[in-house]
Amino acid sequence: MKKKQHRFFAVVLVVLISIAMVGSGFSMFFTGSGVPSTDLNNSTNAIADYQARKVRIAAIAERAKADPSNVQLQSALGNEYYDAGVAATEVAPTEVQENFKHAVEAYQNVLKTNKDPNVMVDMATAAFKSGDNDLAQKSFQEALVLKPDFYNGLVNYGIFLANGKQDLAGAISQWQKAQNVAQSTTEKEQIKSLIDQAQSQLNSGASNPATNGMSNPSLKNDGANPTAGE
Repeated sequence: MKKKQHRFFAVVLVVLISIAMVGSGFSMFFTGSGVPSTDLNNSTNAIADYQARKVRIAAIAERAKADPSNVQLQSALGNEYYDAGVAATEVAPTEVQENFKHAVEAYQNVLKTNKDPNVMVDMATAAFKSGDNDLAQKSFQEALVLKPDFYNGLVNYGIFLANGKQDLAGAISQWQKAQNVAQSTTEKEQIKSLIDQAQSQLNSGASNPATNGMSNPSLKNDGANPTAGE
């Protein structure tokens, strides 16, 4: 079975752009029209990739409909819809929530027979992105009851608390737990950055953090790279 990827979404806390954006660089080359050609090419490719993903989703959805008890198919469908939601943020904003809602539905089908904390966290993250905060919180909590030291769950639950609930103290508590179980120096440093920024906001009485969570491609592991899975 294809190894399930773990989906993360990052939070903007004042000056922290987000884990997903750390190390990103920008270089633009302008055409005679004054339009960045690199951006144009990237945009065209992103749109083409998104349309290809929609075709792939339709095929998987048809197979999943014919075989609703197939956990692997339902999980794959949820992952495809999740990634489509992330991609749609840039190329089809009006389709973002719809994609994440479909991801939630597919993950729910998986959880009917397979109470996997990985899938619960995936679904919780997708639920948050679809606007269903109640389901998100319930699913995060259920996953962490089953697996209290689940790094991905602790990180994403903290981000949800900061963004969805404006509960910075609660977010810090989850991130501190994540920091204790982090396996690498990079992970520990990333979590420390989130904690430091949240603590700074708490100390300064600053306004609530922005609510623009995003998938974290730099941590994604779907068998090719790390952030939810199969």
